[in-house]
Amino acid sequence: TAGSGITPVMGMLRNGVPGDVVVVHSAPTRDDVIFGGELRALAAAGRIRLIEQHTDSGGMLSAEDVAALVPDLAERHTWACGPTGMLDVLEEHFTAAGILDTLHTERFRASVLVTGEGGTVSFSVQAVTVDADGATPLLTAGEAAGVLMPSGCRMGICFGCVVPLRSGAVRDLRDGTLTTAAEGDGVRIQTCINAAAGACDIEL
Repeated sequence: TAGSGITPVMGMLRNGVPGDVVVVHSAPTRDDVIFGGELRALAAAGRIRLIEQHTDSGGMLSAEDVAALVPDLAERHTWACGPTGMLDVLEEHFTAAGILDTLHTERFRASVLVTGEGGTVSFSVQAVTVDADGATPLLTAGEAAGVLMPSGCRMGICFGCVVPLRSGAVRDLRDGTLTTAAEGDGVRIQTCINAAAGACDIEL
């Protein structure tokens, strides 16, 4: 990760990712590392192996650097988040090495590939109703209407925005998957990557 790209990964770490975890993070200086204290505490407790690359003194982190720092990279799954240039370079490296299927990248913002028809969104607990189009994430629509919305990475990784869908239909903006619910179904959705696909009631 680099810069604020550590945010979704931090959400994963807080949820207790099991196994042998190596975190390679790039930032200008030690003081610029977001969640630096928390990451170093996890490393000190033996929960992760933390490798920091401070670009002001050590230069930019390259794909070759990552491969050298993590010798068994090909045997691991890699989650990467950061600037587009860094992710593009990593994808090229993993493709050339024949291990692209082990690389999972997330850009700073989820790409909107599919839109629906939108609809009226009710936040029943807070007694707020808003008309939302089919391209606006429910998280964004709710916040714009003054609804207190849980959130985290805003990219569909950390699941910090998951809430119950009491009724109605929503559509995943990434792939168009339609999720429907009726009262009592217990369906839960990520509001950062789903938009209204007709009238829906969010339990918030």
